[in-house]
Amino acid sequence: MQSAWTGKRAPRSRCPALLLLPLAIALLSSAEARADAAETATGARNSCVECHRDPDFLVTAKKLYDYYQEWDVSVHRQEGVSCEDCHGGNPRARDKKGAHGTEVSGGLTAGSPVSFENIPSTCGGCHDDIYEGFRKSNHFAHLLKKQQEKQGPNCVTCHGSINATVLNVNTVKKTCERCHNEETENHPEIPEKASDMLNRFLSIQRYYRYIGIRGEPADTQTFFAVMDERVRDLSVRWHTFDLPKIDSETRLVIDQLKAKRAELRALEPAKNP
Repeated sequence: MQSAWTGKRAPRSRCPALLLLPLAIALLSSAEARADAAETATGARNSCVECHRDPDFLVTAKKLYDYYQEWDVSVHRQEGVSCEDCHGGNPRARDKKGAHGTEVSGGLTAGSPVSFENIPSTCGGCHDDIYEGFRKSNHFAHLLKKQQEKQGPNCVTCHGSINATVLNVNTVKKTCERCHNEETENHPEIPEKASDMLNRFLSIQRYYRYIGIRGEPADTQTFFAVMDERVRDLSVRWHTFDLPKIDSETRLVIDQLKAKRAELRALEPAKNP
């Protein structure tokens, strides 16, 4: 089993042609890409995609046009998640009424799977472990308490909706500051703390890279099998927003990685006499 962070060990020199592969993929015909997008996971044509990719929407329904454009370049599309997975409807119907049916509804409808208070459970259909972590948070409790006022936060508050993003050190502080700031007097110290802790969490990648390159494959495979599980647990812990526990568990993981790195460094003179 390869590490979720490191993957396979790469050779020290890489063929220059391989570096051009992403560019070649990006330059593929947009017509072919859109044709692929219009197919469901079963290979059947997807009428939702066929209809909503129509460029006429740029004039007649700009919001729908923007929704499709976001989805078209999103990780959701790459993973085969399409309109009906979140909004309902029948992607195999050939007419608008049949495709929309009675299931498709906008986010303003209380029973909609994409209404503000229902978004976490909708996202949890795929991200079940993250959803379980979020359910333990004060954010989730606040979402339920304030649902009639459409307050939250929920998943899209931090990650966006269709073309979802993962927060990084440059964005997490600004995201937290939307609610946690001096004006609201709602724990204004949290954005700085979250930024520092995320920076520490992301440093795990550097240790993974070092150990993956310098360690023996059989040994690192066993080591990473344990560490990968702990890193996944940390990812879930982040969505509980329990900052003290996130901090202590991150430090514990890093200490274990540091110890492994020190072990490998101690072996280097013996490998290179």
